[in-house]
Amino acid sequence: MKTISVIIPAYKVEQYLPRCVDSVLNQTYRELEVILVDDGSPDSSPKICDEYAAKDNRIKVIHKENGGLSSARNAGLEICSGDYIFFIDSDDYLTDENVLSDFAATAERNQSDFVYSLMNKADDKKCTKMNVNKRFLEEDLFFLSNPYLFSACNKLYASTLFHNIQFVTGRVNEDVDIIPLVFSKAKKISRLNRPTYNYYCNANSITRSDFSEKRFDMFKSVKNAYENFKGTQKQCEVLYENLFGFQLFSVYIEILKIKNGKERKRFLNRFILLLKENKFTLFFNYAASCFFYNERPVKCVKKLLALGHLYIAFLLWR
Repeated sequence: MKTISVIIPAYKVEQYLPRCVDSVLNQTYRELEVILVDDGSPDSSPKICDEYAAKDNRIKVIHKENGGLSSARNAGLEICSGDYIFFIDSDDYLTDENVLSDFAATAERNQSDFVYSLMNKADDKKCTKMNVNKRFLEEDLFFLSNPYLFSACNKLYASTLFHNIQFVTGRVNEDVDIIPLVFSKAKKISRLNRPTYNYYCNANSITRSDFSEKRFDMFKSVKNAYENFKGTQKQCEVLYENLFGFQLFSVYIEILKIKNGKERKRFLNRFILLLKENKFTLFFNYAASCFFYNERPVKCVKKLLALGHLYIAFLLWR
């Protein structure tokens, strides 16, 4: 039986970490190497990691200075020795005890080196299955056309896919960098067609805090994916719809929600400047296409109107 290395970064998650780790340790798939990466957490997370390691010899603990999520994942990659790699964020958790067994069985049955599955959105009251776009039947295009799947988590990777690949440190949105690169290296991609991962909506998450300049890291991630993705013409087109219509446009939507008028205008100007600097001239076409294929009619119209306002501002901007 092949070993799965499960990498779990931990930073200020004392409230959620036990739930996450228990969901992994309770898996029916027993050949696990669980790597808990304490990213210099100031709460009791380091102690919780050590307590788990003392109870289960499958667990390894790394204590390091705080460097962010990417740095923590890279630290786990440096010492992992499994045949497969699986990432899970410490405030999230697996849906049931058969998740990793099902992932491994799917990989072996299809001879796949990249297996993904669907996800739930969870809060303190319930779990709700995330909607997916079923525009394509082909696994590669199905994956690329569903931006909610662009998380490093909830995927089983052959460890060889991460040879010479690391997460970009020092910025948010690092998954948008890494997923297209790993996808490009994969020889065969497969889907486990059910939710296996509960994505917990934590209001304190860095991606849900007040808008800041760090949100513009998305431009760097999108540019990296846009320039380095290797795929067929159709794969590229579908990916670009995702990158522009979902990833970048989501930053614009967050700007529109800023209540302070001066701040909103300042960030909008910054957004337009970055569009021009990066020569994302196809942004508007791919974004519109993304809305048509991924949104329900009412939401599609709202997004097209917002895109139209942005386009006018783009043309008038000096």
